[in-house]
Amino acid sequence: MAKFTPRRKTTRAPRHVRKGGDLQKLHINVSSPRIVMFQVMSGMGKGVKYAMLLVLLGLIGFGGYKGVKHLFLGNEKYTLKHIEPHTNGKIGVDRIVEVTGIDRDANIFAIDTSDMRDALRDLPEVIDCNVERHLPDTLRIKIIERVPAVWIECAALGYPGRRNGGVLADQGGITFPCEGTLWDAARDLPVIVVQQAKSDAFQHGSKMKHPEVIRALHLVKTFSSGKVRAQWLPERVVLINDYSMEAVCNDGSRAVFGMYDHERQLSDFITIRERTYKTEREVQHMNLIPSKNIPVIFAGTPVLVKPLRRPNPVNPHEREIQSILDRN
Repeated sequence: MAKFTPRRKTTRAPRHVRKGGDLQKLHINVSSPRIVMFQVMSGMGKGVKYAMLLVLLGLIGFGGYKGVKHLFLGNEKYTLKHIEPHTNGKIGVDRIVEVTGIDRDANIFAIDTSDMRDALRDLPEVIDCNVERHLPDTLRIKIIERVPAVWIECAALGYPGRRNGGVLADQGGITFPCEGTLWDAARDLPVIVVQQAKSDAFQHGSKMKHPEVIRALHLVKTFSSGKVRAQWLPERVVLINDYSMEAVCNDGSRAVFGMYDHERQLSDFITIRERTYKTEREVQHMNLIPSKNIPVIFAGTPVLVKPLRRPNPVNPHEREIQSILDRN
């Protein structure tokens, strides 16, 4: 009987790695001239595909640009013919063209409406603006302008008062120059006269920084909202000092107001003027700062009427006797 011999194992048992141990692996990169050639050819193929794609996209973009230019930019149908300003003020077409610098013969698609809007918004007299294209040949411009309320006159700053090119202010106290056709709307507005002011007191497009002028503007607004006859409205308001101002009315009369309490002072002003108007007396000057015993100066001097004949002298005894008889 043959002796049994166990077969020797030739397969390596798998390596058991404990937790936290390392398992080493061998990575082999095989390289040869043939493999390198195939890699280069593959990369060149991808590069050619991307280049062709970019060229195709460029051709499509260029063709689209030429098409748009032919249909819109080069089409005389879209040449600018009409500029329609819609505003609450006096800015007209000539002023718009001057400020924005647009070519009135340009194609409306070649005009940058954003630049136009920004240029108009930069004007101190403009609150807001919007520019729209309306095909085929119209630009519609909506403008909200500041409404002037008073003129500012200051010799120290060179502000001439009521004159084209002078300085205006709206009811909010924001100043702006009188330019273009704005003179036609502002020529009859009252003037606020101030003798001295700092150089930065009036920055166009911003609220004024002069407290006394702001109070004078408040007085003008109080007059406008009150029931005052046209001849009694202020033609100008002159700042006297830091606590009073003088209103020069359209009829030449003058009235001194304080910096505050304008509603009460205007009420006294109207009461005095209405009473003197009914009695046909002409007021020359009044001081409305006191709330009682308001001093009023009337125009002219009192006229003494000379009697036609001299009165006869009366004897005191006869006058006494006559009075007794009259009682009986």
